[in-house]
Amino acid sequence: MRNHILFFAFVSVYSIVSLVLFHLIYRTSKVVVDEEFHLRQGEHYCHGRFEVWDEKITTFPGLYLVSASLLGPFQACSIYHLRMVSLIASIANVYLIFIIRKVVLANRSDVYLLLESISLATLPPLYFFSHLYYTDVLSVTMVLIMVYFNLRGMHNWGAIAAFMAILMRQTNIVWVGLVLGDQVIKTTLDICLANGKGTKRKSRHYGFKDLFQAVKILIGNPKIILDVLGCSLTLYFGYFLNILCFLGFLVLNGSIVIGDKSAHVAKIHLPQVFYFSLFFAAFSSSHALSSLKRVARFIRRKWPITVVCLCLFAAAVHMNTIVHPYMLADNRHYTFYIWNRFYARWWFARYLPIPIYFAVLVLLGQLLLPSSNNNEQTVGFSLLWVTATLASVALQQLIEVRYFILPFLILRLIQTNIRTSNKLLALEVVGNLAINAATFYIFVKKEFYWSDYREAQRIIW
Repeated sequence: MRNHILFFAFVSVYSIVSLVLFHLIYRTSKVVVDEEFHLRQGEHYCHGRFEVWDEKITTFPGLYLVSASLLGPFQACSIYHLRMVSLIASIANVYLIFIIRKVVLANRSDVYLLLESISLATLPPLYFFSHLYYTDVLSVTMVLIMVYFNLRGMHNWGAIAAFMAILMRQTNIVWVGLVLGDQVIKTTLDICLANGKGTKRKSRHYGFKDLFQAVKILIGNPKIILDVLGCSLTLYFGYFLNILCFLGFLVLNGSIVIGDKSAHVAKIHLPQVFYFSLFFAAFSSSHALSSLKRVARFIRRKWPITVVCLCLFAAAVHMNTIVHPYMLADNRHYTFYIWNRFYARWWFARYLPIPIYFAVLVLLGQLLLPSSNNNEQTVGFSLLWVTATLASVALQQLIEVRYFILPFLILRLIQTNIRTSNKLLALEVVGNLAINAATFYIFVKKEFYWSDYREAQRIIW
């Protein structure tokens, strides 16, 4: 009872503080960067003008449809109320993060879960956009709802949430694929190890040996393959339907984006994985600090692998670094300053973080090992998280920290391999709060003007 009171107290404090910051942002600026497109489109939908569409918008209209459903009946279509949709979604995310982590780590104390929830809910890029009218926060909400229903085995509701997630952002299809693929792999292993030559398992802590054994059983055994397909279609039909409809959209549209397709052409950009590793380390300090010895031990013992990987990483940085013109032209984002003041300042600067990239990727590998303590972190999840992360990150030319939010959250919510201490989690929370405070301070205090805009421009993630 006491821990539930603590969680309720946190949600209350989170809501009050967020509302105060919400008003601060609103008084400071009515339009922030790409909000000009989202706010205008949201207002059209809110007033029932569904035939109007801005070609600069590249995502599906989920955010605007939800806004129209919530605000339209009350004619509350102002900037203030449209932004409020994101704030409400962020409060919902706090609860979703807590209950998902509680399902995954049922044996951990509520204090530990509460600290993790505070840390993930205050993830600086996600938290800042909770005060603006962007697709990101509501997109996270729908993905988290899908993940929760999937964990509870409520797959029909999960499929509905999956549809809403795709409607928010097309790239969420990779997380629908992760959920479906993970369940299909578990079903395949269940059937193979029960009906094939394998031994029936009482638990579902599947690892790589189980996967290899199941593949051997499937080869040359069409009956089991048909059993797997029939069972999977019956149990997960809604997820399959979402993916089939999305494939139809891709065929008809010719691209994953709508609107301004020329500026969002998919292209292999491997260094994005390295930038994601920095993002993960920066906002998972509790895991990074608690794993220092383990990572150092791996690097010392596997030094030949380390040397080879460092050379390959250097080759990827040299041959595949893409500098998108949008990043160089827009000084309203932190990536502009990070790139120009570090990566582009000296010819060798982009190579300096390579050892850090490798160390963090070793940490991620340790996090992804199938866990004997977790029914959800199986071999299927591990393989599919890597695939989904590569698809959502490594095909983007523009360096944009918002692309890293969902891979980060999903791994942090599901993994159980590295359990840090309450003290390190508290330190992580303090770090997030400090970064958030600095972010809001810079946004409010730092302003500059563009020649083609009357309003002051400000710096955001």
